Amino acid sequence: MIALEDYIINFLARKESPEDVQKLKEWLDANPMHRDELKKWLATWDTAGMISETESINVDKAYQRFLSRVGAEETTQKRFRTNNIFTTIRRIAAIFVISFSLGVVFHYYLSKNQSAQIAFIENSVPLGSKSEIKLPDGSTVLLNAGSVMRYSNNYGKTRRDIYLEGEGYFKVTQQTKKPFTVHTPLANITDLGTEFNVKAYPDENVVETTLIKGELAVEKGEAIGAFDRIILKPGQKLSVTVSDNKPELMVTQLDPDAAEAEVSWKERNWRIEGVLLKDLAVQLERRYDVRITVDEQLKNRLFSGTFENETLEQALNIMQHILPIQFHIDGKNVEIYVDPKRMD
Repeated sequence: MIALEDYIINFLARKESPEDVQKLKEWLDANPMHRDELKKWLATWDTAGMISETESINVDKAYQRFLSRVGAEETTQKRFRTNNIFTTIRRIAAIFVISFSLGVVFHYYLSKNQSAQIAFIENSVPLGSKSEIKLPDGSTVLLNAGSVMRYSNNYGKTRRDIYLEGEGYFKVTQQTKKPFTVHTPLANITDLGTEFNVKAYPDENVVETTLIKGELAVEKGEAIGAFDRIILKPGQKLSVTVSDNKPELMVTQLDPDAAEAEVSWKERNWRIEGVLLKDLAVQLERRYDVRITVDEQLKNRLFSGTFENETLEQALNIMQHILPIQFHIDGKNVEIYVDPKRMD
């Protein structure tokens, strides 16, 4: 199998095949960070082409010149990767004796299909908040606290790609010829219907997708091994986790009430159905922008109830009526501990 670097080098040497160009397009579309990486490689080629074949190669100077051109900061990891590909590209550049600027290269590649500049629009929601975003196609996304969502400025031209860290509820405008896909590290969720929820906080190592209306297709994300494409029907919830570098999938059929409870975080009345206290504490942290410590004896207690837009203290008082807990609030720090008089 040809490595990605070979496709890039073929392109730089103007020996690319249609397959090379297609592979580069797919790689660029897969992740916004890939564009920055390609820029670095292109800049390295440009730098390499300006060195005479008779000139001794000073990798450090070349690398510093490269950093200066692209405005990057040096780290051990970046230096290792760039020096390796610099050496390869320098050798190819000496053979073809080609020197052309970063701007020319990008014009050559991007003018085939799109304008030269691709930017990403980012929406960040601080802890303690929610935010509703209207996308250019009329679709809406309600983002939960502590979430980040990105999409490119060419969103909707041929595809509709969203990159999510956190939790969002999606109401998608149907456009059959323009797929709507939510990308997360563990799973990519493509809309075949209208309304669904995706929860993919990076610190939880799990992606949960709950379908409310329509149909969803779920495929592997970039961070894990392959799994068969899964089609979800209304009321189904898919959980994707990783164990020993292998994906573990679980599909649960929810009754209508449970499905609505899964996405009730977006409503005034937030319904909790059988959630472990340790997991509920994490949700409360995001909702109220606090840090919560839970006594070990209480972490696996289940809680069910409804919060009707309460303050943090009011929510904890409700929990106190149901669970054998006491609590103490000190600014943004909350301690939940055992009420010995009510402990089983």
